[in-house]
Amino acid sequence: MRQNNKIYRKNWIGLLFGVALSGSLQSQDSTSVYSKEISFKTENDAYLFQLKDAYYTNGFFLNYQWTPKGAKQKIIQGVELSQQIFTPLNRTAQVPEGIDRPYCGYLYAQYHNTRFSNKAIVRFTGTLGVIGKASGGEWMQNWYHDLLGFSKFKGWQYQISNAVGVNAGVTYAYTLYDKNRLKIIPHITANLGTIYTNAKLGGTLVLGLFEKNENSALWNARIDNKKVVRNRNHELFFYWQPFFMAQTYNATILGGLGTKSTTQVTAAIAPIMFQQAWGLCYAQARWTTRLELVYQSKETPSQTNPQRYGVIQLCYRMH
Repeated sequence: MRQNNKIYRKNWIGLLFGVALSGSLQSQDSTSVYSKEISFKTENDAYLFQLKDAYYTNGFFLNYQWTPKGAKQKIIQGVELSQQIFTPLNRTAQVPEGIDRPYCGYLYAQYHNTRFSNKAIVRFTGTLGVIGKASGGEWMQNWYHDLLGFSKFKGWQYQISNAVGVNAGVTYAYTLYDKNRLKIIPHITANLGTIYTNAKLGGTLVLGLFEKNENSALWNARIDNKKVVRNRNHELFFYWQPFFMAQTYNATILGGLGTKSTTQVTAAIAPIMFQQAWGLCYAQARWTTRLELVYQSKETPSQTNPQRYGVIQLCYRMH
């Protein structure tokens, strides 16, 4: 297993280097109009090369978005298919007392609508998903652990029970400062539903070469249905995104509403959480590359440690 881990680390170092380098190999065509975008994002604590696998252990997000014609303001609509997997710290624990964060998979489809107006951004989301064994979280983790030669988690029989969930969310952001390659954007988000009910207050600080919000990769907004005058033919910026979250419901920890099971292990939720992300983004012509590091405080008081994970995103734009 140690040898497999070494090979795994070398492979991911090569992949990360390739992802970061890919932007510099893109074509120099910045005049074309691209009205559609497909993107893939993957999140995993293994990307930090600490050989740890716990809490929010894996996530993938496949997104397709487009710009509708005839709108008076810049609007981007999209659909996303995603899966997230959560586990405790101790992979060998086979009794409930050893599970400090409940096992859970979450599979969902989401529609999103983002509107840009002067300095303001408003984003609406609607989500339909399922938690529990039906999400495929257990199967997916076992599959890629077999593929990479990792040992399996032993307590999936205690995972959160199956439940269908719906959610609605809204985010409002406003550009407070945008000069001298520095941008400051406070924002607030509210989510209401049977999977997550919470409110987030935070902001984004951006340093580097970036476009206006309605044309920037910061908001995955480098698509349009008409020619756009840009300040430069590429974006390259660093961002920091901290926020506090107050949560009243999280079904991946508490279990689904109205579900009862003698096998599922649940936990209390932390009413207040803190999360921050540091990211580097490069965008030009058809492509966007994004690398991100995320720190998150404990989701439940029973959790032994906070968590950190890495994010890799690639976007490709089309006519």
